[in-house]
Amino acid sequence: MPSSEYYRRQADTLLMLAQIAADPAVSARYRALAVEHTMLAARASEDMVPHRSATESLSSAAGEREAG
Repeated sequence: MPSSEYYRRQADTLLMLAQIAADPAVSARYRALAVEHTMLAARASEDMVPHRSATESLSSAAGEREAG
């Protein structure tokens, strides 16, 4: 899977193309693709964050309740 930075660069490129496109339909399509790439960048950056397993989450929540 490409990195979030890759998707951000692609979104920037698509926005530049949207600005210079003479055809409004083409410009709108470039903008829509830029939005999609921005969402893909966000998803890719979320995937980079290590996720805790369900048992780790439950055990840490139980520990917080006991400490409080």
